[in-house]
Amino acid sequence: MCGEDLSPGDGLALRCPSGHSHDTNKRGWFTALDTSRGISGDPRELLEARRDLLGTGIYSPIADAITELLPEEPLDVVDAGTGTGWYLAQLQRSGRVREALALDASSAAVAMSVSGTGAAGLVADTWQPLPVRSARSDLVLCVFAPRNASEFSRVLRPTGTLVVVTPGTTHLQELRAAGLVMDMQEDKDARLADTLSGHFLAAGREEVRYETHVDSDTGRLLADMGPSGHHVPRGGWSGGAVTVDVTVSSWRPAAP
Repeated sequence: MCGEDLSPGDGLALRCPSGHSHDTNKRGWFTALDTSRGISGDPRELLEARRDLLGTGIYSPIADAITELLPEEPLDVVDAGTGTGWYLAQLQRSGRVREALALDASSAAVAMSVSGTGAAGLVADTWQPLPVRSARSDLVLCVFAPRNASEFSRVLRPTGTLVVVTPGTTHLQELRAAGLVMDMQEDKDARLADTLSGHFLAAGREEVRYETHVDSDTGRLLADMGPSGHHVPRGGWSGGAVTVDVTVSSWRPAAP
């Protein structure tokens, strides 16, 4: 509301020097979402499909690629669009995390991520100014999630890193052909560079592309875990090879 620092007050409240008070909860997260804007994030059923799918390990090479782009020392991390918190948990297992903030517009997502990672949680709209101190983070992690370049740049330290994961042109192409997954927008790389222009400079890039066998149940999870989960599928999947094709890119803040 005013941009001043929040500190613990009476009970579970956070207070600022101007007297504003915000309630937290015993589950380890804080809501700063303006619900009047109609923002609510992903529902629990979609998140549960994502949790079950990620638990199969099908996307483990993506998590490995993220880790390989980072320095070995522990980092203060903002996981923007945390979802279930699975990617953050993989970073924790690699020893790359000192402190973490799980951020998402979905309270169900933040609750799930906090429960699985022990991170602090923040329910907030990524497109709005974030209630996070400037130059507080070494890493902003953004996996298949919205990107607010100006805010990500602000919360990162000058030596920090933004890591973004975006789908490639052939990602899940077999499921798209089968009518289970929605078509994706073209020129994602160009749009990413345009979105980050003026705030970030490219620092590293790794293409992760492989085929994996996907049975009918896993195919349904892949359809239900993303944007396609909000729509009625046009087809079915009996099993077969599916292409995973993503780009993991790292970016450093541009000099002011």
